[in-house]
Amino acid sequence: MRACVWCGAPIVIEVTLAVIWQWRPLPTPVICRTCQQRLRPISGPRCPQCGRQQATQQVCHDCERWGDAFRNRAIFPYDQTLKAYMQQYKFQGDYQLRLVMQDAVRQALAVSTYDVLVPIPVTPTTWRTRGFNQVTGWLSGQPFHQVLTVTQTTKPRPQSSKTRQERLRTPQPFSLVPGAEAVTKNRRILLLDDVYTTGRTLRHAASQIYLSGAKTVTSLTLAR
Repeated sequence: MRACVWCGAPIVIEVTLAVIWQWRPLPTPVICRTCQQRLRPISGPRCPQCGRQQATQQVCHDCERWGDAFRNRAIFPYDQTLKAYMQQYKFQGDYQLRLVMQDAVRQALAVSTYDVLVPIPVTPTTWRTRGFNQVTGWLSGQPFHQVLTVTQTTKPRPQSSKTRQERLRTPQPFSLVPGAEAVTKNRRILLLDDVYTTGRTLRHAASQIYLSGAKTVTSLTLAR
């Protein structure tokens, strides 16, 4: 019996008559029903710019302060469930947990309008210590281009430990890889990242990609 990759509980597959008559292999979920029910996608009103779940469809105060037209779409609210997931996946390095979000990211990409998908890269230090990019871990069969690289060689403090003001003061961490223009020029670029907090990281990435001649740059994040 398969175990949930998140909590370790046995996964019980319900076999109905309809499933039997389809003459197809039984579905093989990677997480149990309890963990699946913990994941509640953003629904209803949200900020039209950053995707934050809220009571109205108006631009939120954070986006008003930015004063630009950058747009992000988020799949989940960054609630306690998503914080626990990111802690285990990203910070504790449980690579199996990439499987939990692959379907959600695949579905979100399927309804997104873009020409080129660009994941936000990680620092060389992160590659050495964690061994993977948490964002590309969610991509299963979706083509993407890594046109950005992180210019800083080390990451003294994680973004998650910084205050809002410290995040906003973060200097430009990205540069374009050689030949990026051939991929991005006159194309609609979709950035993919894990969590939209202040929007500083995504705006840094967008500003670099615009330098390579991109037509538009928007973003998709797992959480907001």
